[in-house]
Amino acid sequence: MWQRVCVLGPLVWLMSIPIGGVAQQAAAIDFSAERIVRNEQSSVTAHVNAKDDRWRFEFMQPQGGASIIIVRMDSRTSWLILSKRRQYLEVPVEKDHRLVVSETMEGEVSREFIGDETLNGYPTELFEVTVAENGVTRQYYRWVTKVQRFPVKTVSKQGRWSEEFRRLIFTEQSPFLFELPRRLDRANPPIEVQPSANDMRMKEGYQ
Repeated sequence: MWQRVCVLGPLVWLMSIPIGGVAQQAAAIDFSAERIVRNEQSSVTAHVNAKDDRWRFEFMQPQGGASIIIVRMDSRTSWLILSKRRQYLEVPVEKDHRLVVSETMEGEVSREFIGDETLNGYPTELFEVTVAENGVTRQYYRWVTKVQRFPVKTVSKQGRWSEEFRRLIFTEQSPFLFELPRRLDRANPPIEVQPSANDMRMKEGYQ
């Protein structure tokens, strides 16, 4: 019999901008960084490793009980690793699991170039970006690296939400980082017979 484990609390690390249209897809790029996501209630820091369509998030403080989350778009699977229990949860990839690092934002309708700025060690271009969703528009400031066209920082114009990548290094990532660690017990039924993970979606729409 599979042991059932309840993951408590929302995965606030998944805070992202509203989904509204399809962002321009950036070329696949390997990198590592410290990702900091803030809103009015919290700040969440995770070490991120990214390789093509695979992402690994390792949190300074566990989120919803998970200390590590590995996302595999090739198999449409996310592994939520509960290190203290030596267990893992296997869930379908939700849209909130996706790490969007394209130059344009989802739902972007316009952008205005503001100027050049060096940020976190990279020459960047600063834009004011307007995003629309369901008839509502929001404005963001977005710093994009000149060479890689990577969004190193995004801040809502009202200052209520931000995402920043610090200690950003563009270098090849080992494929072993995106494999399920050994000696972990499965904490839920196989993905084929498990219900949707909608209860782990966090609220969207931070500005």
